[in-house]
Amino acid sequence: MDQEVTSFIDFSGKAITIPQNGFLGACIDVNDYEKINRIGEGTYGIVYRGRHKKSQKIVALKRMRVSISDNTPGLPLSSFREIAILKRLHHPNIVNVVDIAAGHGIDSIFMVMDYCECDLGTLLDNMSTPFSHGEVKSLVQQMLCGMEYCHNHFVVHRDLKLPNLLLTKNGELKVADFGLARLFHEPQRPMTPQVATLWYRSPELILGSTEYTTAIDMWSAGCILGELLVHRPFMPGKSEFEQMRLIVNMIGAPSDRIWPGFSQLPMARSMRLPENKYNNLKVAVRNASTNTILLLNALLTYDPRKRIGVQKALDHPYFYEMPAAVRPVIQ
Repeated sequence: MDQEVTSFIDFSGKAITIPQNGFLGACIDVNDYEKINRIGEGTYGIVYRGRHKKSQKIVALKRMRVSISDNTPGLPLSSFREIAILKRLHHPNIVNVVDIAAGHGIDSIFMVMDYCECDLGTLLDNMSTPFSHGEVKSLVQQMLCGMEYCHNHFVVHRDLKLPNLLLTKNGELKVADFGLARLFHEPQRPMTPQVATLWYRSPELILGSTEYTTAIDMWSAGCILGELLVHRPFMPGKSEFEQMRLIVNMIGAPSDRIWPGFSQLPMARSMRLPENKYNNLKVAVRNASTNTILLLNALLTYDPRKRIGVQKALDHPYFYEMPAAVRPVIQ
């Protein structure tokens, strides 16, 4: 009797089949783990807190989403991209994939990752008092260290936001959810502008550019720094037009003078932007040091070619002035 099979796509884009009663390959059995509770949902999967039955180690189990094409279930290519990218990245500030666990059928494949107690989005929503300046500095520094490693290994994250920054009880930050991440190449290849959550989306993405760089991650980092400093969403637009309006109101209106090629972007002419000649970061982030505002300005720069890169950001005077960086402790 023929074995039932399920089709999916491997890393190279070729179709592969697996038996319905088990996953072929070097995967561990998902039954080696027990699910304790659901802790969140990423771009491409539901995440559970789990326990390895033998070692009792607490882990995070991310169930990979199943897509259906021509009535055939399979893992979306994005899932394989995330697995492939995370398996090649090994850094203290990037979530670590321990293994891939599989059960019966294509809908029972999990990434087994190191467990972190919370994500920064949930933590910020439930904090009664804001992070101190030293804690903000530590969180941003750790995030940039993780992104430096990614960019040095030709990975652009494309979805940096507070919910994708995990935190351990000892205050160690780990960049997570690489479902939208891509390897970038020279020369650049066109990519979709429909990436990055709206509040953290760079102007070039909003205006429809398909040729973008790691600079989009740096814009998102600027939005995250602003959010941590003011203890609320920094520019929470509800539509692409409103997001651009908030950006203009925050840092002034773009032009070809400060951003060569701006008027040639696909959405530049159809999106009527407000007129504003002023940069209002000092007003938005009160009681911030001069170096804090300078780093924010460097991150939130219209022209992606002039936007600060991750290595220069880590070497910014902001990180060398008092108060010193101090890791937050999660109670």
